[in-house]
Amino acid sequence: MNVKTLPFATSSIERRVALVLAAFVFSGTSAYAELQDIILSPCNNISTTYAATAGQAIPTVPPQDIEVSVAGGGDVKFGFAAGAGCTNTGSNVYACAGITVTHPPLDTPVSPATSKIVLSGTAGPSGLGAFTVTVTDAANANTTCTGNYLLHITADGGGWGDPHMITVDGVHYDFQSAGEFTALRQDGFEVQTRQTPVPTTTVPGANEYTGLPVCVSIYTAVAARIGSNRVTFQPNLSQPGLLATSDASGMQLRVNGQLVTLTDSGINLLAGGGSGAVEGRIVPAGGGAIEITDARGTQLVATPTFWNSQQKWYLNLNVYQTSATRGIWGRRPEGSWLPALPDGTSLGPRPESAQQRYQDLYKKFADAWRVTNATSLFDYASGTNTGTFTLDEWPRFNPQSCAIQGQTSVQPTTQQAAQQACNGVTNAAQKADCIFDVFVTGETGFAQSYEAMQRFRPHGTGFQPVLAVQGVPPPPWPWWLWILIGILVLVVIAVLIAKKRRTA
Repeated sequence: MNVKTLPFATSSIERRVALVLAAFVFSGTSAYAELQDIILSPCNNISTTYAATAGQAIPTVPPQDIEVSVAGGGDVKFGFAAGAGCTNTGSNVYACAGITVTHPPLDTPVSPATSKIVLSGTAGPSGLGAFTVTVTDAANANTTCTGNYLLHITADGGGWGDPHMITVDGVHYDFQSAGEFTALRQDGFEVQTRQTPVPTTTVPGANEYTGLPVCVSIYTAVAARIGSNRVTFQPNLSQPGLLATSDASGMQLRVNGQLVTLTDSGINLLAGGGSGAVEGRIVPAGGGAIEITDARGTQLVATPTFWNSQQKWYLNLNVYQTSATRGIWGRRPEGSWLPALPDGTSLGPRPESAQQRYQDLYKKFADAWRVTNATSLFDYASGTNTGTFTLDEWPRFNPQSCAIQGQTSVQPTTQQAAQQACNGVTNAAQKADCIFDVFVTGETGFAQSYEAMQRFRPHGTGFQPVLAVQGVPPPPWPWWLWILIGILVLVVIAVLIAKKRRTA
């Protein structure tokens, strides 16, 4: 901001006071004007990510360049340091995770109006690339600002309904075990799910991918690790147990074990027990759904629905723009029919024998990704643990019955009724899942939950709104600070008026 544009400031001291006031008022928002830009003064020292899918042409979603804004104008000098996964391929060109990063001549005064960091090319199949841009005011070497950029290959995944999974490499399969499992994991990020068995009067047909006819389950709780924070979204802890009913008033949200209330302003997840940088955010996603976003731009969305006849909450879970690859929603090793085991071991191609497929999926794979009391992220009522929510025999191999002793089995509906209920689901694969769920359980609420799930609009690829630095507006100032600002402004105005009267 150029102080000459402040007409009421007539002296050097007045201009300085006015500039301090203006900077104080506007500095809280200027760093958020362009999510990917470096703003030299005030410096935002930005850290952000660029998300791309494997094989994606860059740019497909604007903006694809990194600009510099300079208060008062003037030239700048660019510095460029390669990071992990980046290699120099020319005087002004680096390659990061398959993306070409072109920058202005280094250590040379250039106009920020015409000089940019530009991303282009095609994203590689895997890996990360990182680089740091340092911008210096050409007229003042003491004024510098940096931008730290992480380029990562991302994908979507999740599970919904009874539940049907989609892995981050696009495999669509059913996984009907009962218990708590790691759905997706990488450093600083993990999603764990609780699956609860559903007794039915009929035995569902075989899943197309696994070829196994098995009884079904639903998601009833989710837990996540976001940096150093632990978040859970689950039924009331006072109603524990594998087959317990749920409190119809709603699911409970906890952060690090503490019950919290989610409002439209959202919740910041801070490092170090609340004293550090923002590691993530929780915000409402509409229709009772919640969205949890981490510092990489990964979005985890949980859409809850209450099953009135069963007095249970169940969830649809979606993850968007994630670079995590391990877990039940994880990536398959080459030639494997299922995602890798926690140690990276491949289960190989799909066995011909149904018995062996069952052993691979519901014994070896399920037990490998089943959480333990030591690894669980969930909150538990006193006297309960992950074993409280485990039913090892579920699903049964080649079942003759899907009944559970002491539980009332749900009744199926007709195929026609199921198809009609699911007409509003637009995704073909999810529509087929919806029809299956409604048909097997007779619960038309599944159709509404699918429609609610598809209304969510995730971030696209491109620059992600990293929460630690940008994308989250500054917290609101307290009332007394606004009063102080008003007093300072009035003092400046009074001084100016008094001076004019003395000179009149």
